[in-house]
Parts: sequence; structure tokens; C-alpha cells
Amino acid sequence: MQFSHEALSAPFSILLLVLCGVAGFGAWWTWVRERRIALGEAAVSLAGAAVLSVLGDWCSQGAVEGLLPSDCWTVAVVVAAGALVSFARRPMIVWLEDMWRPAAEVLRALRDVVLVVGTCAASAWIVDYVWLDTAAELPVGSFYATFLVLLAFASFLYVLGQRTGLLLWLVPVAAAGFGIAQHFVVLFKGAALLPSDLLAAGTAAAVAEGYEFVLTPQIAYGIMAAFACACALSFVWPGHAGSKRSAALNAGANLIVAAALAGVFASTFSTTSIEEGLGFSYDRWQPITTYRARGFVPSFIAVAQDLAVPEPEGYTEDGAAADIARLAAAYDAGAGSSPQRLEAAAQFEALKPTVIAVMDESFADLSIYDAVREAGYAGPQRFNGLADALVRGTLDVSVSGGGTANTEFEFLTGTSTAFLGANKIAYQLYDFSHVDSLAGQFDGLGYGTTAMHPQLGVNYQRTSVYREMGFGEFLDIDDFEGAPGYHAGATDAATFGKALEVLASDDAPQFVFDVTMQNHGGYDAGTVPEEDVVWYTPAGVEDEGLLTQLNTYLACIEASDRDLEAFIAQLRSLDRPVVLVYFGDHQPSVSTGLNDTLYPGEEPAVHAQRQYQTPYIVWANYDVAGCDQLSAWRETDPALLAAQTLHLIGAPLSEYQKAQIVLSEQVPAVHAVGYLGADGLRYALESEGPFTGALSQLERIQYYNFMRRVQ
Repeated sequence: MQFSHEALSAPFSILLLVLCGVAGFGAWWTWVRERRIALGEAAVSLAGAAVLSVLGDWCSQGAVEGLLPSDCWTVAVVVAAGALVSFARRPMIVWLEDMWRPAAEVLRALRDVVLVVGTCAASAWIVDYVWLDTAAELPVGSFYATFLVLLAFASFLYVLGQRTGLLLWLVPVAAAGFGIAQHFVVLFKGAALLPSDLLAAGTAAAVAEGYEFVLTPQIAYGIMAAFACACALSFVWPGHAGSKRSAALNAGANLIVAAALAGVFASTFSTTSIEEGLGFSYDRWQPITTYRARGFVPSFIAVAQDLAVPEPEGYTEDGAAADIARLAAAYDAGAGSSPQRLEAAAQFEALKPTVIAVMDESFADLSIYDAVREAGYAGPQRFNGLADALVRGTLDVSVSGGGTANTEFEFLTGTSTAFLGANKIAYQLYDFSHVDSLAGQFDGLGYGTTAMHPQLGVNYQRTSVYREMGFGEFLDIDDFEGAPGYHAGATDAATFGKALEVLASDDAPQFVFDVTMQNHGGYDAGTVPEEDVVWYTPAGVEDEGLLTQLNTYLACIEASDRDLEAFIAQLRSLDRPVVLVYFGDHQPSVSTGLNDTLYPGEEPAVHAQRQYQTPYIVWANYDVAGCDQLSAWRETDPALLAAQTLHLIGAPLSEYQKAQIVLSEQVPAVHAVGYLGADGLRYALESEGPFTGALSQLERIQYYNFMRRVQ
């Protein structure tokens, strides 16, 4: 049933008038009786009036959903009553001051404990109630964790505010504020509110102007409860300290305790994992699933604990900046001034070729597994047979079986996740508004910039991240409606076709970043046409489930290989220069079982390395100056691939990218498993070796280039 705007807004208007009238009378009476201005009571009354006004305005505009007049009366009465009850604060204070001091102190302590603990418990309920319909079904441990976090916060505010309620109101207000914010983030984006969103609050506010904010009963009652808690906390007030000296000593002691609590809480945050404590692991692909299962506060903290990256040993900003400048100068004097590079640079400036980067989901060559190759599988033949690439080779990636976003993060930012810490998904943690990226780089060159992925834009926060990186357009699942599908989603060919549409729509140079979906796991029987499956039975693999997954996956790669061949043929026919960068993000999940089955007891580093590599090519449909285009082979990593590509085609490089290229002469590839040295040997990240200095230098300049911009 729909109710009129007047019926919903009337309770707030009426109680606003009542509140103003009674509060005004109370203030006058206080002045007559005590010759003082009731500042605290007036502040609470003004806050109550503001709440009633905002809620009334919400209702008067009709921006409500599911709200009944009875709800409005309940909320309005409680808010007004809470504001007016604050006038009883002064008589209570006077009553306690007239009491025998030991008894008064006991009563004050009991009052403060009851009010603070009760408020924290209520706030722990509020923060999830306002956004989560299933809040009552959250684990008890999640509620206790939320309560303890809020209690710790309240304890700090209590002593920082000199044992008054002056700052304590922040607890219920913050709980309601974060809960309401999460409600609207879910409503508008289907995503979780992350710590990185707080860093991008200005951008969020600008974007929010295009949305309609609707008042729900949960929000109304949440605001009511938060305000009632704030009113109750106004009763927290210490007795007179006595002399000025006593007052100063008390103030100093409270500040010391506050500083000590802040130190304890900071240490606890940095050393105690809430995931381990509560026995869960947040979903790094779609954190909102964890928020719904565990509640806002534990989930938010779990994400926040992933944020920090310690400064590398020996790091200083000035030192890192000097290293970049020195290495960039070495590039300019060496590879940057070679005849080949100068020719390519002049050509690039004249042609401004379009660049299409395709990160193909789970694209890998499993013929690197001896038994698979011996069983007759020779890898993606069309890809492997491409003879006129600028460069091709092995890409040392930091993830296996999943974690797509980390590979694309490395490629787009030139930052290796090897230096961020294990299991971190940068897209979920940081604000990219001030981070150098390929999108921003090409945009600065006058290129149109488009990202595409035929899946939900909220996955890995891509909608937000791509916008922050500088992509002008993002084509997600909605833009692929009706596209042909294969296995796990839209075909690779569908995304290639969409890329060609982007090129056809604008003659200006373009940078297109395509993240495919077709080959995504799992690889159960029946997920590809039966006629597409060629059954390979590697010696030593007897698990039927593993064999099914393997052969289903290989059928997917065959389909990708065909689509790539057709795409390259289309690019060859275009009357415009195009550069194609094509690489796999990680090996499929089946690789883990395959690797463990075929190579048991193998040395761990060697064992892991096999699983953390995919193939890549850089190809052009025109003769790139200074390059023989004979598919020269090079091992590299995603963080370096962009810089090396820009170098090959003559595109301008940033100082950081120049430094990367120089350091790659000693450390050609770095990933989470280890790094490749110039001697062709592989080293653990923490091990000492002949290239430790270059690796440390790379870590420091990466920290300077990325982490200082997001921390």
C-alpha cells in the first residue's frame, strides 16, 4: 500500500515543532533557575531537530520504500524523546555531586559501563541491521567480534574525551553510517564497501549524484537507534576534578591511557588476523559474499588487514626517486638511443598504432607437462605456429588456478604482486585514482581507452578500478547480451568482435583491454560439446575426474586457438596499424592435480614454477621499424610486459618503465614463486644470490611508484 507524502512526513514535522517548543522552554527554564545556558542539552536538541528534518524531507520527497505511517510515528517519537531526555542530564550530575564521593564514583562507574557496553551492543546490531536482511542469521562469533571492536573504539574515545560522552556518540553514528553506506553500495553496485572506497570518497560523492537514495524501514530504525544511543551517551560525565592541578593531572592521565590504548589496538590490528581468529577467509573475488556471511565489521577489517605493505629494507623516497632517475638515464643512453628504438619511436609518432591487449582466461600450454605432450598433445598449434610475432615466450605469473585480477593488475600498472604480500588482491584493496596505468598512459597520448569483460563489472571491483585507472569505457556482461557462448561464458570470438566494433566506431588510435571469460573453470564433463573433446590419457594419470577436467580444458583451449587465428586474420586485413598483446592470466585449476600427480616429491621451487607460467605473444599487423618480427623468444612477467611492448613499438615510456627495462637485464622475470636471474637460474625471493641487489632495487622503485600513491 502506498501512503501519501504528507502522511509519512507529518510525524516528523509535528514532533519537530514539539521538540523545538519543549527544548526552547527547557533552555529558558534552565537560564531562569541556574543562570546558565544549557549548551549540552541544546546541542542534543539541535541534533534531534536535524534528524527529524532530514527524515521528514526524505518522506516529503517520496523517496521511501516500505515505510508505514506507524513506522514514522515510532521513529519521530523516539528521536524527539531522546533529545528531550537529555535535559535530565544536569539534575543527575548535580545529584551525584551532592552525594558522598565514594558512592558517587561507584555510581558513575556503573553508569558509564552500562551506557558504553549497551551502546556498543546496540551499535553492533545497527551496523548490519540497516543493510542486511539476514542479519539475525549471522554467526554469533561475528556479532561478538563486532561488539568487541566497537567496545575497543568506545574505550579509546571515552578516555580521549576525558571520560565524557563528548566523543562516544561517534560509535553509534559510525555504525549507522557505515551500515547505511553499505546498503547503498549493495543497492547501486552489488558490491561491498571496501577500505579503498574511503580513500576515494570524493569520487564516490561525485558519482553518487546520479543515484536516488531511498529511505527504508531498516534505515529509519537504524538512524533512530543510533540517535537514541547518542542521547544516552550524553549522560556520561565525570564529577568535578577539584583543583586546577587535579584537573590537569586527570586530563594528562586520560591522554596517556588513550595513547596506550591506541598503541595496543594498532599492534593487535597488525599482528592478529581476524580471519584466523574467526576461522574464515574472505572472498577475494567477490567480498560481498563474505560481508553477507560474516557481517560488515569482521569482513571490513579482514580486507583492511591486507592493505599495508611494509617499506622495503633501505627504502627512502629520495633514494628510490634517485634510483629511477639514474636507471632511466641509463636506458636513455643505451637501449633508448639505439638505432632500432629511434626508428620505432619515429614510426610510432607518425602512425599512433592501436594497441589491443587480450588477457585470455586460463590460457596455457599444458604440453609443458611431459606426460601430456607424450600422450599426443602439442599445445595450441595456431598460437605456437605464429611466425611473425615481434616477441613471444613464457610469462611468469604470480597465480595459478585463479586470481585473474592479479595478473591484469601487474600488466596494467607495472607492479609485481610478489612485493605486495601473499593472497592479496590489489583491486580489492586500493584506490587507483593516482596510480600510473597503461590506460592513463595511452589516454595521455590521445588514445581512446576501452576495457571489456563479458562478466559482472562488480567482480574484482572492475567497474570502479577501471574508472580510477582512466579507462574511458568499460563493456561488461550487459554489453554482451545475446553473444554466443562456449563453456563458461561468451566466446573469445565474441570479445574479439567487440574489440573490432570499438575500432570501427572511431578512426582515432585506441587502447583496448580485453579480459575473456570462455575458459574459466570448472571443467566438468558436459560443459563443452562432446565432439570437441579429444581424449588424451597421460601416463601416470589414472584419476577419471582429473582426466575429464584435463580434456574438457584442452577442448576450450582449442576453441580459443581457433578464435585467435580468425582474429589475427581480421587484424591483418585492417587498413590501420594494430599491435596485439595476447597472454594467459594463469594456468587452469586442473594444473594443480596434474602437477602433483606427475611430479611427486619434486623440489618445491621447481615444482611450483611449472604451474606458474603461461605463454604470450606481441604481434603487429604492420612492419614495426627496428624489429625483424621473427618471433624472438623471451621470458618475462606481466609487470614488465607492458614496458617491453612499448619499447618494441617505439611508444613513449615513463621514467619508471625505463628503469624496469634496465633492471630486467639482471632480473628478467619476477613473480610470487621467485625470480629468474640473468644467468638463467631461478631464485627464491628471500634468498641471497648474484642478483639480490637488482631485485631489492626493483622492489624499492615499485614501492615508490605504486605503494606511496595508495597508502
